[in-house]
Amino acid sequence: MNDEVKVKQLSVIVVGAGIVGASIAYHLARQGAQVTVVEQATPGSGVTGHSFAWINPLGDFPVAARALRSQALVDYQRLQQELPGLKINWSGALCYTDAVLDSKHANDRGTDPSVNWIDRQQIGQLEPHLQVLPERARYAPGEGSLDPIATTQTLLEGARAHGARVLTQNPVLGLQVDGKRLVGVETALGSYQADCMVLAAGCGTPSLLQPLGIKLPVSASPSILIRFDAPPGLVKTLISNNQLEIRAAADGGLLVAEDYIDASGPQGPDAIAQQAMATLRQSFRGAEGIVLRSVEVGQRPMPQDQLPIIGLSDQYQGLYLAVMHAGVTLAATVGRLISQELVQGQPCAELSPCRPARFNSDHRPL
Repeated sequence: MNDEVKVKQLSVIVVGAGIVGASIAYHLARQGAQVTVVEQATPGSGVTGHSFAWINPLGDFPVAARALRSQALVDYQRLQQELPGLKINWSGALCYTDAVLDSKHANDRGTDPSVNWIDRQQIGQLEPHLQVLPERARYAPGEGSLDPIATTQTLLEGARAHGARVLTQNPVLGLQVDGKRLVGVETALGSYQADCMVLAAGCGTPSLLQPLGIKLPVSASPSILIRFDAPPGLVKTLISNNQLEIRAAADGGLLVAEDYIDASGPQGPDAIAQQAMATLRQSFRGAEGIVLRSVEVGQRPMPQDQLPIIGLSDQYQGLYLAVMHAGVTLAATVGRLISQELVQGQPCAELSPCRPARFNSDHRPL
């Protein structure tokens, strides 16, 4: 009974309605918290909308984040049970980059039961339109992808169904403090107060914290997302190789993720998109007629040490940070764990390497 009273009394403002903020809002509201989401534009309009959206627990990442990422697939499967409108394409991922095929790296991954090493014939069965087949590849049948904006909307609808309110087109102008406690946010549409403020505003988080004297070592890491119109079924799985990352989009087209090199010129986004189109036409039978639809540059929030920044501030009470790269992969898991910490008051061991206090010179524990 005491726990129920605590849940009903907890009020939380979530700043940012990307996929991470939407997941946090959904999980909090589902646990009984009074949730208000404040978004400066429209849901998913920031880095979420420019995400390749690969649910990839086996990517390159700091070892300290392994416990978080290892739960991604199970948490997304759980969300599909809870939210029937959530669509995920569990296509599996086919990887044959140099790093993956390196013998030492292969041995490191070889003990993972969710990953199979397959030969050229098996690759051809998975990708019948692929013209040049590698000798072997790592195949993770349980991995998948999603439409990040549609998923964000579904999570917010789930949050609303549990009583949350979502305020869009409402920029946060500042954070309200009372001594060393955060008590609310000042927005373009007025001020709102709550017991706790969760900042999930991606690259915008450091500027919100600056007036409080908090320097958050997060920088914007650009990446390129390219969209093509293509014949349906051209690419069956999610492919990651030395040239590109490619998958089918929910609308039947193709999505390609590329590294950002320069703002313009021969290594700018437009030139890279043309190179990607040439690569696709050479790599897949039937790709001769693909058409470039759009080229987008997204700004990923990249913490200095590449680890997510998740947890209560030790400088201001009522302030909780949730800033990370690989937001799509981590969203379902961090939403569940953050809700557990705030609503149930139970610190999660998986989040212990991610605490904001690691950037403080005196490194005081939370």
